[in-house]
Amino acid sequence: MNLYINAICFTAAALLSSGVMAHGTGSEGETVTPITQAVVPPQAFKQATAVRVDYSPGATSAAHRHPGHVFVVVLSGEVESAVDGSAPQRFKAGEAWYESPGQLHRVSRNASNSEPASLVAWLLFDGKAELVQPVTLKK
Repeated sequence: MNLYINAICFTAAALLSSGVMAHGTGSEGETVTPITQAVVPPQAFKQATAVRVDYSPGATSAAHRHPGHVFVVVLSGEVESAVDGSAPQRFKAGEAWYESPGQLHRVSRNASNSEPASLVAWLLFDGKAELVQPVTLKK
């Protein structure tokens, strides 16, 4: 089990590193570009889960929270996202954002009414709470 926890911590540290890491040494034609980073408190995460979200044109997610750290990368299309009280931001394929544990993700939707969109979210958490915790917004 310690090996598993160490592997997750190493992976998280590698993802969060401020340095650019190449896949090998001296690779020609390879460009590695950081797309997002966040400083997270030192702790052993018990679970790391990656999910893919595919949005149909015009689709939206219900407001929700996540129990742990979330790193999101848009794979295709454009996605609008807003956490807590911030204004919605539009993210294109290849762009990313970070969500702190417990932040209210009040807007998450496909920005297009005619094209699909996809994203991948990596969630680091204690493994005890539900990954997605729905929230009912007051109107």
